[in-house]
Amino acid sequence: MDCNKPVITRGSETWVLKETVERKLLIIERKILRRIFGPTKDRDGTWKIETSDELNNLIRNNNIINYIKAQMLSWFGHVDRTANHRLVKKLHEWKQI
Repeated sequence: MDCNKPVITRGSETWVLKETVERKLLIIERKILRRIFGPTKDRDGTWKIETSDELNNLIRNNNIINYIKAQMLSWFGHVDRTANHRLVKKLHEWKQI
């Protein structure tokens, strides 16, 4: 999944993460993970597809939303350290009257 994250999250540092967007991103991630891990065979010989909770455990809860939030925080730190004359810093500190 780490190969797909940069493709899916391109420019996500500046996104507004609404609940609907988060849900859609998690759905995409689960579809990819189910494709990667595929069905598994139980001890009794039956095949099953991993549940969302099992997939979360497999990726140790490092889901795409946590990745995006970490990227946003990293971007905020970058902008905060930027010189005051830079446009991105001015836009960040701009307050509407």
